Amino acid sequence: MLARDGKIAAIGAAGSLKAPAGARVIDGSGKTLVPGIWDSHLHIGDDWDVLSNMANGITSFRSPGTTFDRAVDATKRRADGSLLMGEPFISVIIDKKDPLAAQGSEVVSSVEEAIAAVRRVKDAGLWGVKFYTSMNPAWIAPAAAEAHRLGLHVHGHVPATMKPSEAVAAGYDELTHLNFVVMESMPREVIDKANTRQRMEGPARYFKDVDLDGPLMSGFVADLAKRKILVDPTIVIFEGMLTQDGGKPHPAYAPYMGIISPVLERSQFKAGGYPLVDGLTRDDYRKSYANMVGLVGKLHKAGVPIVAGTDGWGIELVRELEIYRQAGFTPAEAIQSATIIPARVVGADKRTGSIAVGKEADMVLVDGDPSTDLGALRRVTTVVSDGYVMDGAELRKAAGYGGAPK
Repeated sequence: MLARDGKIAAIGAAGSLKAPAGARVIDGSGKTLVPGIWDSHLHIGDDWDVLSNMANGITSFRSPGTTFDRAVDATKRRADGSLLMGEPFISVIIDKKDPLAAQGSEVVSSVEEAIAAVRRVKDAGLWGVKFYTSMNPAWIAPAAAEAHRLGLHVHGHVPATMKPSEAVAAGYDELTHLNFVVMESMPREVIDKANTRQRMEGPARYFKDVDLDGPLMSGFVADLAKRKILVDPTIVIFEGMLTQDGGKPHPAYAPYMGIISPVLERSQFKAGGYPLVDGLTRDDYRKSYANMVGLVGKLHKAGVPIVAGTDGWGIELVRELEIYRQAGFTPAEAIQSATIIPARVVGADKRTGSIAVGKEADMVLVDGDPSTDLGALRRVTTVVSDGYVMDGAELRKAAGYGGAPK
């Protein structure tokens, strides 16, 4: 593959292309070149976060919930070259004024204020709006209609008292987090309290007994597929919450043990799962989680577009893809959920998201073959983004990593 001036100039079989005089040549023996990786649920954190993500091959991302100030600052600094960060597509959270309103959200007290908040998002040049769990369900349809009129993407948590099918009917383009897809099958007392811990405890308690092939879930999945509603599962979160006992590293973090901050290792990597409630066992939680993995597979098989996201540091993304593999995706399909599919979602697929002549040279060279081992995606050796060719080991060093992930 030959890249010139930040674009892919030619693609050919090994040895078939001749490098122009003065070209930088990178030996790809034993390695695989993949498109730049997308995390579809990565909130813009501090400057360490975005550098760490670049070191892990994340050259583009969606941030479904960033404050106006941080969004404007990070975007401006990326544009002027003072912040090394992947290309962001940013949404702002809109929630009703309430003690349980989302932190950092635009809080509104009426449908008029909700519509005005949508317009502020558009005026700021951002990409989408994300409604949250305390929103008044009656405000969703008019606010979503205004967002669509302005060309904004509509996604989010499903407000309490509202079922996800109702949110879709009101204008959601995408359901964020798998537990809000699960919510379609939950008892009314869970749905009505979905802006509390019930959004986790309800699925943990009840989903193990839900028949994925029954008329309720089959019909809902079929409707999502028919409408081409996206799902951003972030199932790696639920693996940690529902299956993990304390003291043992989460599978997403095990490859990073020993090379990252000991504080993170103690406080996060080995943290236990969600506390057990009302006599339930960890095995009960694990059965509900197993059914969630089955639901991801059912969504995918039905043709529901899946975009891979973490809602974490970004280092969890490869584990998210590994879970998709467990759910029945091929390795290529799993990789597409973190490359070309999110590029299509944001309307950037004509210029990025895959390796093709004329597209931007957003690429990652990894050690190994992710078509047989998705874990190879963690072993980043070179990152190409915005016309820059960056050494993976140097990026990790700059981000404070003590070595390469296993």
